[in-house]
Amino acid sequence: MKKLLLIPLALLLVVSCAKPLQNATATKYFVAHQGGYIGEATVTVDKDQNVVQASFAEWQGPGGWAEYNSEDGKSVVDGAVVRVPDPLANTGNSDPAIKGYMFYVYNVNNGVGVWSQFTPGANGFTRPTRQYERDFEGLMGNPIRAAAYAEAAKTDKLVNVKIDGLTVTVGKPASQTVHYGHMNKADPRSTYMALGASGIGYRYNYKATIDFFKANPAVDYTAATTKKAKIVLTEDKTVDANASISAYTAADDNVFAVADAISGATYSDFPHYSLELQAAYKMAIAAQLVDF
Repeated sequence: MKKLLLIPLALLLVVSCAKPLQNATATKYFVAHQGGYIGEATVTVDKDQNVVQASFAEWQGPGGWAEYNSEDGKSVVDGAVVRVPDPLANTGNSDPAIKGYMFYVYNVNNGVGVWSQFTPGANGFTRPTRQYERDFEGLMGNPIRAAAYAEAAKTDKLVNVKIDGLTVTVGKPASQTVHYGHMNKADPRSTYMALGASGIGYRYNYKATIDFFKANPAVDYTAATTKKAKIVLTEDKTVDANASISAYTAADDNVFAVADAISGATYSDFPHYSLELQAAYKMAIAAQLVDF
């Protein structure tokens, strides 16, 4: 039986090898940074399966762009609602303001807040009966939803809304209420995790991660360790529009190394992002071999 099962596999390999390989691109979606962000890792390989382009984005979840609704206008409190395009949500609803959208409400219970699904019913929108149920991160584990969210973030179709019964009133788009300067934390204009005296900041970490991955797409990132090393930065406003590298004065830092090669990246999620990029790399190679 085992020998018979090997025959189709052998035929597939023969056909695949006979097919001239072309450049291929694949995107892997994921929930990023301990939740609250939607990630997309994209990798392009050439005909020799070298990585010619790689990137990842972290689109902020509702907590990063919901309009402040506290009395002093400085924070998000219970009851804030946002609307997200979602091809799996409310597909049978006749209201075009509801059909094809998911609504999330900031749901606080016993001092703990999560972004929960807000569902239209017969007389109005309702929250989950259990505060932790059907939260944003859990729903975004579905790649169809994650892809739709990422596309909406790019095209500025994420909006704040107010709900009165079943009436949806659209408010400001995410681009006008984002808390860190840009929806994508890796964008040079973002202000999230700024470069400072003791750290190189998010965007120089991003550059180091991408550069290292492109040169080392197949190493074991689960074995990444940190080593004390001096970091030398070259200022580049296309990497971080807000930072001056002269502000970074640390003599050294804990830098990730893989197979004794120093990456130049210092943030704790370096292995996570690298493994997501590696998954996209494998998907791109698979796309070369199989017409899905």
